[in-house]
Amino acid sequence: MIIWLASYPKSGNTWLRMFLRAYFLSEDKKFSINDEGETEYEAKTFPNTEILKENKINYNKFEEIVKNWLKLQTFINLNNKINFLKTHNGNFNINGFPFTNSVNTAGGIYIVRDPRDVALSLSNHFNISHEQAVNNMQNMQHYEFYEVNLSKGYKRTIMGNWSSNYNSWRYYQGRNIHLVKYEDMIKDPINTFYKILKYINLFKTLDLDEKKIKKAIEITSFKNLSKMENEKGFKELGSGSNFFRKGKMGDWQESLEPKLVKEIENSFKKEMKELGYI
Repeated sequence: MIIWLASYPKSGNTWLRMFLRAYFLSEDKKFSINDEGETEYEAKTFPNTEILKENKINYNKFEEIVKNWLKLQTFINLNNKINFLKTHNGNFNINGFPFTNSVNTAGGIYIVRDPRDVALSLSNHFNISHEQAVNNMQNMQHYEFYEVNLSKGYKRTIMGNWSSNYNSWRYYQGRNIHLVKYEDMIKDPINTFYKILKYINLFKTLDLDEKKIKKAIEITSFKNLSKMENEKGFKELGSGSNFFRKGKMGDWQESLEPKLVKEIENSFKKEMKELGYI
């Protein structure tokens, strides 16, 4: 069964995946930001060209990917294990084809971040202006591909705008979704990551070890992740200079133009109030 690690881009999904990698890594192995598959619970991106090609699905055709979402998830679940899948896809139903269902999905973790900070991080990651980042967050539609060319191919993501992405997962009726705020990961990492593991423990019995949690948090601190990227590079880097840029909360107060702050707050007022951002 699948446990989704879902989020809008640049909201802390990679940090969570790195934490889980560090937590589940055996003691005889050294942690690396680029070494996938080192643990049994490594989160893989969904959908990606590797699995599309393996199942002979044309990854250039929108309709082909959408109508095969569930088929691909059934294929992944053939291993009869808990499968962590990372996605920026909205949990949408497009033309009668749902992104997922309760047959394939055990649960999900949705990471959300203040959209004013997301805008700055998107701008750096894709080397676009602040205005373009905000425009994308406001106007991306359900039927638009969002392509990211990585070393292993294209991620075919239909993420919608910021609020539709959040709402599609937050209020998913099929399964209980565990909501994580990026800001809590910064302010109270031990308690926040403990709750994440406790949620995973509902589906897979874990040894909830506080020492291991603290060690994994230390290994995957922003300072350490940034240092590793500077030394070895990071294959998920977009068009910007660094993937792990600042990672701080509230950077928008110093760096985002007041006009754009107001645009974001007006566009996403309901969700931002609900989350305590305004």
